[in-house]
Amino acid sequence: MKAKVLLVYPPTQLARREARRPDGSLGLLYLAGALEAQGIETDILDANVGTLEDKLEDTFDKLVMQENGLIRIGMSIERLSDVIAHGGYNVVGVNSNFTPQTRMALEVIQAAKAVSPEILVIAGGINARALAGRFLAAGADAVCNTEGERVIVELVRAWDRGENLAVSGTMTLKEGKIVNRFPAPTDTLTDLDGLPFPTWWKLPWEHYDRIEAAGGRSFLRDPERSAALMMSRGCPFVCDFCHISFEKQFPEETGGIGKLRFKSESRVLSELEMLKSLRVGKVYLEDDSLLANKPRMKKILIEVRKMGLKLADVNGVNLVHFLKGSKGGPPVIDVEFLELLYQAGLTQIVFPVESASQRILDRYATGKLNHDKLDVLELVRIARGIGITCPVNMMIGFPDETEEEIQSSIELGKRLVEAGAEYCSFKIPVPLPGNRLHDFALQKGYLRPDFDPDLFNWRNAVMQNTTVPPERIEELQLEAEYGVNSEEYRRNRLEIEIGTRWEGGKKK
Repeated sequence: MKAKVLLVYPPTQLARREARRPDGSLGLLYLAGALEAQGIETDILDANVGTLEDKLEDTFDKLVMQENGLIRIGMSIERLSDVIAHGGYNVVGVNSNFTPQTRMALEVIQAAKAVSPEILVIAGGINARALAGRFLAAGADAVCNTEGERVIVELVRAWDRGENLAVSGTMTLKEGKIVNRFPAPTDTLTDLDGLPFPTWWKLPWEHYDRIEAAGGRSFLRDPERSAALMMSRGCPFVCDFCHISFEKQFPEETGGIGKLRFKSESRVLSELEMLKSLRVGKVYLEDDSLLANKPRMKKILIEVRKMGLKLADVNGVNLVHFLKGSKGGPPVIDVEFLELLYQAGLTQIVFPVESASQRILDRYATGKLNHDKLDVLELVRIARGIGITCPVNMMIGFPDETEEEIQSSIELGKRLVEAGAEYCSFKIPVPLPGNRLHDFALQKGYLRPDFDPDLFNWRNAVMQNTTVPPERIEELQLEAEYGVNSEEYRRNRLEIEIGTRWEGGKKK
């Protein structure tokens, strides 16, 4: 039987204080490129917005309050099954990177198997890898435990030939037990130029354009066609709250994908040109460590200056890369590098300060920021003076963090906003499956083994027995968000929160 593949971004469920957005992230776009390069027909479905036959009022704009208290957007399970059946798809791939969306990814598996138990269902992504048991129990036939560009092709080929799915880089069930086949050296790439080009042209741009025209996906209000791009994979740091920490601790299980690897300058520029040809005006850079190789980055930026694109890094960059050496003295802020970033169109960069406590940074964040060496207040002042919008991320509520340390981070956040940061977002650390904080929390009794993924939101203190009680952490987070930021930020934030839209819909 000839394979016909549908790769699915699942619908989304949101807490009241979250904002909705379509998907279109890079993972499935690479997989589609890999499959089609081997002659395997492949389509992409963003179930948040549906097919071009679907109306946004039936998907993205349809808010459904679920029994778990979360608001669901996107296609119904029945509609998903209908698309799979009528499209003649016999292979369905499901992307799951984020633990709070586990339920939604499992719905896609349910929809596929409702059409036919014979449909091959493949799950991938950080969360699917970490919760492979749940995905396999729900009906997935295989879960990818590494980068999927080569693995998914081998899985589809094996299925096409009627063979079993004993493919390296996968987890499957055998007699009710998980069989974990570690990646082979050939399953992952060290030279990222060997990756297929992401198939951006397969995205439902007509739907995305309507959403952007209605105000964009961000309260920063920049409504134009946008897309994601990565210039590298991996990171030099090993923060406990990041998936990189697990990938570096267990490289044999994941194929060493936490190691920092780069695309060439020419490959990056070719991808940017492709996005321009698709009328993309704003590019979101999603690297885990965008600025890690500054000489390489400078070469890219000099060329990008000519393209007239807007660039943004909303995942955050490692702030240490804004320092440079000085003759006979301590490192200083690299003003010229910041100016080059601005000239190249990178005018929106999230600064992940994370904490005012050096102890917390050293314990949980690889000491990647040293407050004695980098004056983050001065960094914000300089960046804003150049013209770079630089929101700040803080994390409060680590297991052994004291209230005094939390308050010091809140105070620093306030001073950073006063120095020019657009806003300061305070996030509660979540022990997401697939990072070291998760394993530590389970081992030390901070997390129940029967945890509910639906609760794993950055605004929920899901850990127990912490130095500051979870209820108090949530109080401090809410007080910080509203006490530190401007009235305009609070108003704009409230406007896009899904809870506001839900309440408005109930009144109609």
